[in-house]
Amino acid sequence: MTKTLLVDGNSLLNTGFHGIKNMYHGDDHIGGIYHFLNTLRKLIDGYLISKVVVFWDGEDNIKPRVKIYPDYKLNRRSKPRTQDDLQSYARQKLRIQEYLEELYVRQSTFKWCEADDCMAYYCEKSSKEDIIILTSDRDLLQLISQNISVHVISLNKLFKNDEKVPLNGIYLPPSNVRVVKSICGDSSDNISGIKMVGVKSLIKIIPEILEKKVTLKKIIDIIKSKNKINKKEKNILEGVTQKPVNINYEETQNTSVLETNYKIIGVGKQFLTKNAVNGIKDLSREAIDPEGRHWKNALDLMMSDGILNILPKKDDAWVDFVRPFLRLTRIEKDFYTKKNKN
Repeated sequence: MTKTLLVDGNSLLNTGFHGIKNMYHGDDHIGGIYHFLNTLRKLIDGYLISKVVVFWDGEDNIKPRVKIYPDYKLNRRSKPRTQDDLQSYARQKLRIQEYLEELYVRQSTFKWCEADDCMAYYCEKSSKEDIIILTSDRDLLQLISQNISVHVISLNKLFKNDEKVPLNGIYLPPSNVRVVKSICGDSSDNISGIKMVGVKSLIKIIPEILEKKVTLKKIIDIIKSKNKINKKEKNILEGVTQKPVNINYEETQNTSVLETNYKIIGVGKQFLTKNAVNGIKDLSREAIDPEGRHWKNALDLMMSDGILNILPKKDDAWVDFVRPFLRLTRIEKDFYTKKNKN
């Protein structure tokens, strides 16, 4: 079975760009580039990856969700950024994409599409692959299954099908991430939850959430069946949110705040364009044409960017750094040769 690494490109770049602020080559910040490449090589080596696919957020990528929930990610959209930061980020992103082309890493971006949805659909269409998702977005923990694991960048930990995942300090089955966030909200995406109901409060109301899959309907039915309903439970039934929400019900075709939250927090084909759907199908099957690609080109980029100056001071440090990519290159070349023979 092919062992595939799916990468949320923007998420990984953001971590290095903002987290390694003092790494420069001349006047150019290179923290984003170094962190991206270093993380990839470690995971390719550590998980014995044979295929890497990087998805980048497309232009106007939040548009499909904003049509339903106008305040979606409004907290992020309002954050000020300097012109220097924007230029440095764009430069490092383009440079990383150059590296990936030389190192036989598939990558793609689609207008109006978030990387999360692209990765979710790729997983849906690639059931015969053993997939590891690399991201900082814990929404993707909902995708964990028998052949899908999630490596959370901020925790530097891999979560598999047979273990619970963290949500606000509480560990629960991956299958309940979406429903819990629908009720409790998601501050990182500016999605308002039910008033007075956090994860701990919800667990007191529905203890089963800690042990087995629970649907939104099941939660509502359990509360309705109680002889006495408290204020928090009443808020859940009536959809009373922590703060006023602006929902376009004509777009969502749902009748409640909870159903709308559930839809927004979900990931996959429902938020992709037809072009993205077709592109991801092709991406999962295609072989990479080796014409014009070579790891030595990537080495030249490393020299130009000053990446080699950061490595340990030993003669073969660069060999250790690129070795995982060389193994990936051989695998992809072999796949291309076999596919073209057929």
